Amino acid sequence: MAWLHTWVGLTLGWVLFAIFVTGTSAFFKDEITQWMQPEYVMTAPDSRTAAISALNKMQETAPHAKSWYINLPTPRSPSTTIYWQEGESYKNITLNPQTGEEVKARDTRGGDFFYRFHFELYGFPVLMGRIMVGIAAMLMFVALISGIIIHKKIFTDFFTFRPRKGQRSWLDFHNASSVLALPFFLMITYTGLAIFFYIYMPWGMMAKYGEDQGKFFDEISHVAPDPEPAGKTAAMLPFGQLVQQASSVLDGKQIARIEFNAPNDQNAFAEFTPVNDSVLNVRAPGIRLNAMNGQVMPDTHNNGTMSVVAGGVYGLHMAHVAQWPLRWLLFLSGLLGCVMIASGMVLWTVKRRLQQQKAQRFHAGLYLVERLNVAAIAGLPAAMAAFFLANRLISAAVEGRADLEIRAFLLVWLFMLLHALCRPWARAWKEQLLIAGLLFIAVPVLNLFTAPNTALWHSLLNQQWVFAGFDLTMLALGAMFLLMLVYLQRNQQVIAHKMTAKIAAKLNKKQAALQQPEVITEDTAASSAVPAKD
Repeated sequence: MAWLHTWVGLTLGWVLFAIFVTGTSAFFKDEITQWMQPEYVMTAPDSRTAAISALNKMQETAPHAKSWYINLPTPRSPSTTIYWQEGESYKNITLNPQTGEEVKARDTRGGDFFYRFHFELYGFPVLMGRIMVGIAAMLMFVALISGIIIHKKIFTDFFTFRPRKGQRSWLDFHNASSVLALPFFLMITYTGLAIFFYIYMPWGMMAKYGEDQGKFFDEISHVAPDPEPAGKTAAMLPFGQLVQQASSVLDGKQIARIEFNAPNDQNAFAEFTPVNDSVLNVRAPGIRLNAMNGQVMPDTHNNGTMSVVAGGVYGLHMAHVAQWPLRWLLFLSGLLGCVMIASGMVLWTVKRRLQQQKAQRFHAGLYLVERLNVAAIAGLPAAMAAFFLANRLISAAVEGRADLEIRAFLLVWLFMLLHALCRPWARAWKEQLLIAGLLFIAVPVLNLFTAPNTALWHSLLNQQWVFAGFDLTMLALGAMFLLMLVYLQRNQQVIAHKMTAKIAAKLNKKQAALQQPEVITEDTAASSAVPAKD
């Protein structure tokens, strides 16, 4: 089990670290997107006002579209986004929820880039990326279970920490970070695997549905097909009356999403989905109203066990019902996961470096693992900070600027990898920790000059907590990397001196034993005739 734990963790440890880092940031993906589009600084009205203004805009913009989709403002996303289907394609614009007028903002992937990266690995084909992430998650699950088995004194290990002891300190650090959020690690890994089970284990679905596997997903979400458009134009109820009817049926709950099927058609209907802040099932349906008379239509959603379990697993992994305290707790648990993976990879190199120094020979595998550790643990966060800096440095009017932000992220990460491969191991750690710390601190500083309406002092005075929280988090991360650098500078020489002295003492002892003349006695002669036991 110790062998399995070590090598399973090392095989795709860097991929797992990237998955955990970007996945942890995805707990605040909406807030990241909001910061990266400072043009959307606005106060959201009540959902009824926002819904009516959005529906009026849809009627004005796309009255004959096949369907309308409206995402209304929430505390985590203050703007209104409308989508409509024209033929086989979709179009969308963002609105000011108070006036219903279109708001132009800079093009960016925002927090969705990290969110999709953590389960698709940007740059790979979507299916291939999800399979690779699935394999890494399976190995993570094996590493967690085998780690629990080999740490029989799991609680004792948690309360044991011996600083400045080289390999022993890293082992204690790894054990403590693993135990502190162990239930979270098991939950997030298992649910991540369960969401895409049909990719990794499709045989049951194939046996039941054959070639018509799309029916499986239809059965999870609906049990009856939607009414077909009649092809006859008809006047719908006034939007204010329709929204009022929906609010009454939903007992005054805030409306989060509106979906119109066949608007301005005789068979038009609207589905109103309330804000889901208490039900774990992310697929919890809303209510359907006939757009002609406002009558409540039968619910066609599947509320069976399989549908509820699937929606619950997805909701548990996404933490969509988590309020601010729980969301921060999950974020900190994700950071502990990053620490657990990083400390495990460093522990492997510390142990092998000691063995290499004893053997006094170069080992290519150790060289590569050490450099990959630097590029992953320090280089990836630095690239993420560069992604935020690119958002403020690239002009909002530049075409394709969202792709330019991603290129900045990838180029900085590539530079950090090449830097780690070319520099001495200890210097690479120090230099990349310094770079990461300075880049994170530079984010709120640059934001002060490029988007003063979201600057830290302005956000604190106007209680814009999303923007203030983002800048403060950037400063905290920058300070963390710089503190790691200071700690490394203070203790690296001490630890290296102790390790060198220990190795030298063993070599001197061994050399002295070889140089000492052997005195042959009757006892030693007799013992040399007896075969030695293994």
